[in-house]
Amino acid sequence: MSMELTEKCKEIRKQLIEVVSKNGGHLGPNLGVVELTVCLNEVFNFKEDIVLFDVGHQAYVYKILTDRDDKFHTIRTRGGLSPFLDPSESTYDHFISGHAGTALAAGVGFATANPDKKVVVIVGDASISNGHSLEALNYIGYKKLENILVIVNDNDMSIGENVGFISKFLKRVISSGKYQNFREDVKTFINKIKANRLKNTLERMERSLKGYVTPFYALESLGFRFFSVSEGNNVEKLLPMLRKTKDLKGPIILLVKTEKGKGYCFAEENKEKFHGIAPFNIETGNTYKSSVSYSEIFGNKILDLAREDKEIYTLSAAMIKGTGLDKFSKEFPERCIDTGIAEGFAVTFAAGLARSQKKPYVCIYSTFIQRAISQLIHDISIQNLPVRFIIDRSGIVGEDGKTHNGIYDLSFFLTIQNFTVLCPTTAKELEEALELSKDFNSGPLVIRIPRDSVFNIEDDKPLEIGRWKEIKKGSKNLFIATGTMLKIILEIHEELKNRGIDATIVSAASVKPLDENYLLNYIKEYDNIFVLEENYVRNSFGTSILEFLNDNGIQKIIHRIALKSAIIPHGKREELLKEEKLKGESLIERIEELIYGRKK
Repeated sequence: MSMELTEKCKEIRKQLIEVVSKNGGHLGPNLGVVELTVCLNEVFNFKEDIVLFDVGHQAYVYKILTDRDDKFHTIRTRGGLSPFLDPSESTYDHFISGHAGTALAAGVGFATANPDKKVVVIVGDASISNGHSLEALNYIGYKKLENILVIVNDNDMSIGENVGFISKFLKRVISSGKYQNFREDVKTFINKIKANRLKNTLERMERSLKGYVTPFYALESLGFRFFSVSEGNNVEKLLPMLRKTKDLKGPIILLVKTEKGKGYCFAEENKEKFHGIAPFNIETGNTYKSSVSYSEIFGNKILDLAREDKEIYTLSAAMIKGTGLDKFSKEFPERCIDTGIAEGFAVTFAAGLARSQKKPYVCIYSTFIQRAISQLIHDISIQNLPVRFIIDRSGIVGEDGKTHNGIYDLSFFLTIQNFTVLCPTTAKELEEALELSKDFNSGPLVIRIPRDSVFNIEDDKPLEIGRWKEIKKGSKNLFIATGTMLKIILEIHEELKNRGIDATIVSAASVKPLDENYLLNYIKEYDNIFVLEENYVRNSFGTSILEFLNDNGIQKIIHRIALKSAIIPHGKREELLKEEKLKGESLIERIEELIYGRKK
């Protein structure tokens, strides 16, 4: 049996490497859990038992082993398999999994509602330290939910190096696996003793020894039983332990030590790079050359600023490299803070720095800052603290899909008091925004960064807060574009002219505050006014303009070119923009329909 499963693991690894090399995706985490997932499938019944993955980037193997093997080559492509688990895709997927910290909490719900079923929750050694996860663990232990098995996959890495006491604590637990057997033997011996006084004395000795030698005692006080497998990529070691824990009443935590990137030399050597990777050459491990990103522009500029100003600190929630801070972290490690997967903590941490006259920059992906809305309101806005927020991956992100698109943050930042919001339209404006941010003390400041290649135009006018810039001068039609939409509208400008649509194009990097002077004095001369943004149409930049005009008695129809209110699926960024009629010919047709009342 073990030989058959080991061979199956080899085949799955080959499949993972081949598909991800073409489509991109989370290779390292999945290579690490091949044996674990295959053994889970052997011991448990995936049709009957409830299996939940915390962050579905380690669930590719699960997809292959359920009902999607023949479709796995389509993962992360438009119309193909989702990059994460999604109940709308398969009955084997019980809960959507895009963000860390959800599986344990959801597992409590499933375990409570299905007491006759086994609920298996697979979490990473980084995501278990998420506040949401810790709250769930506290409840599970308190209620002693017997049908929950928590498997902690310890691979030493999340997206970057794991941080915090809990990660170090788990490593101590893993390393004490040998003592586990001794402890079980002691318990068996004690239970055979009939004399109560002697039995009680030995139990106290066992607890004292346990507390001295291992960290189990403190954790068992929460109500869990603990087991560990130090060779989590070894089928012969995993199978018997999984069979053992399956038949035990919980709650149980099984700690499994795996190697991220196992079986592919380049992924083993560079675990951070292959956590989530673009298409790459299998023979070399190299990705195909791409243009400079806005994250790189930010990383280089903030490093320059920090060299000039020792009060600058940067914070990120397990996204140091992804947000462009890798150079900063190497040069100023004491001023580059990785909080782990704890966005709310990062925001309030920054608030404390700001109250201490430091200059904190919180660098987080748009999709993850959603986890800190409470802190943004209560700890930042109400105190009007000058914390700088670098919101990376704003707008449509692409292949990672519905849980990772950055299409909510602009709307909620527009509704929270005291926030200034900038959406730079070019690489030059991004650098100018960062230069402004260094000495910006009027309150919290947001700078949004798209997941796109850099764009520049000939422009001598500097970025100003509360001021917009005319890039093209025309008549009758006005296009006010923010962020990435400036590049997009400029791409079709000539074609619009060819079709009889002459237009002025305005670059609106300052989203909050608006350029009130421009709105009051210049828009009246245009017949058709369009506001273009990569954001949902409700509670949008365009809506802010409408409200301002209404409040000032200016009756103008504003055409909001934005995303409709549907959930945006996964696919290439360019594909999704065209489907949403925000790019190319589809955008031209959308504009024509709004001007002429029909497609021309």
